[in-house]
Amino acid sequence: MEQFRVGVSCSKKIGNAVVRNRMRRLVKEIVRQHQHDIIPHMDLIFIVRKGALGKSYQELEKSVLHVLRKSALLKAKRG
Repeated sequence: MEQFRVGVSCSKKIGNAVVRNRMRRLVKEIVRQHQHDIIPHMDLIFIVRKGALGKSYQELEKSVLHVLRKSALLKAKRG
């Protein structure tokens, strides 16, 4: 069985297809980088808002991890 599934939604209000697809790719890459820290057997849906447009990769990563932490979807760190 899959560890978890990820969906990313970007409204047309975000920008054209190039911008929306870039945001999707960035969020999916962040999740892929941290896949071992996420609780398995979950379906995750991220909705990208306009505020995410001007952010760097590090700022987006911080935001995604914050949402996962707040939703209690990150495994507890040992040590």
